[in-house]
Amino acid sequence: MHWIKNLLVALPLLMSGNFNADNIISVILGIISFSLLSSAVYILNDVLDIEHDRMHPNKQKRPLASASIPVEKAIGLAFLLIVVTLLYHFLRSSSILLLVAYLLLNYFYSIAGKRIRFIDILLLSSFYLIRIIYGGQIASVNLTGWFMATITMAVLAISIHKRYMECVITEHEVLPGRGYTKQDATLLKHVMFNFSGMVQVLLNIHAYFVLNISEFYFYCLMNLITAGIILLYFDDSQNTSDDPVARILGNKKLLIMLLLFLILYSYEVIRFHK
Repeated sequence: MHWIKNLLVALPLLMSGNFNADNIISVILGIISFSLLSSAVYILNDVLDIEHDRMHPNKQKRPLASASIPVEKAIGLAFLLIVVTLLYHFLRSSSILLLVAYLLLNYFYSIAGKRIRFIDILLLSSFYLIRIIYGGQIASVNLTGWFMATITMAVLAISIHKRYMECVITEHEVLPGRGYTKQDATLLKHVMFNFSGMVQVLLNIHAYFVLNISEFYFYCLMNLITAGIILLYFDDSQNTSDDPVARILGNKKLLIMLLLFLILYSYEVIRFHK
């Protein structure tokens, strides 16, 4: 299920509208290779965090935490995936530095970063951003400052929500393996919604001043859709998962809203570049 996050690699191409056979093939191969690398990272992270996962209400069911898969086999598979992915990009001389940065940041996150209050959120956000920057490089898409600013606000909100939900559902006063307590949930909730609001503001500024969109219907639709996305994603009454993929896939209304947003905004971006 975590592989779905790697579809972010295709976002720069989708929003640019610069579709051709070479770019599409490069993005597909990029999604596959990043999926292999991120799988290795998740395996190693689960190995290092196995004791804390066994105390987590949801993570204790994972293969390593539940002891259904031997740790030695998991480590061997992880290193095989890393070697294959880096060798492929080394032979193609394609974005290998970004992948190495992703590995190093994940390693730091696993051994220390996840226990440093707020730094862990910045690291989690960087993992999403690296996927998008990687996607822009392999598809030869020039990522604009407005695009990256908007995406950064969005992934910060998502990363904060992950920690917020962990603080809410934990049975412990101090979150195991993290630098938070249950009392931090209120602060995280406020900051999370502030970043979400910034996403909506930046989208409007980009549409009006950069894309020069003046049609009133666009702003009505875009703001209604983005408000719907924010409300549905952060609605904890139906879904208490701290995993963003599980929250999105488990909510059909949210999926529809995301699809409508991509269609609406990508259409205007493509029209702007014509």
